[in-house]
Formats: sequence, structure tokens, C-alpha cells
Amino acid sequence: MVTFELFARPMIEALAGQTPQRLIFLRARLKSDIRTKTGLKRFLPAVLSGEFENAEVELARWQGSGDVAALARANCYVVVPPDRERIDSGEWVSLLMR
Repeated sequence: MVTFELFARPMIEALAGQTPQRLIFLRARLKSDIRTKTGLKRFLPAVLSGEFENAEVELARWQGSGDVAALARANCYVVVPPDRERIDSGEWVSLLMR
């Protein structure tokens, strides 16, 4: 789904004669810790709730890239930088909105 948002949707919009929509990035506080392997930028499906300084994000229960149900529940992706192995709860993280 992330590949679609980053590459396919802009191409389809361009071929349809539309102006490609900008990607929307926001920031929110993380509700629980994230642990990942370093080396790759990761886009993890998540659910954003609240607004402004009260915005919080929680990872969707996810079984991998083929978990369509988790992707359907998610309304955003948490963007994990490639150099971060751990992000603690309460930290502000970047989100890619769907």
C-alpha cells in the first residue's frame, strides 16, 4: 500500500490529467514502544487519534505486508527512520496520512 501511495497513485493521477495530490505528513505522540531492525526506512500501519498537541498514534496489529485487514484499519503510517532501532512511547513521530 505504501508503494501505491508513493509511486502508483501519482502516476495514475498524472495519466488521468489530474494534478497529483501532495503527500501529507503529520506528527503525533507514540502510544507504545516500537522496535525494528535498522537499515531501512519503514512505514508501519497505524491508527491516529486526537488532534493538535493531543494527537496520539498506535500501531495497528499487523502480520506483515500481506495483512490487508490491518491496512484497512489503519488511517496512517508511522515513518521509522533507517537509523532508529527503538522509538519509545511518548516520542513524537512522523506520520504519512492515507
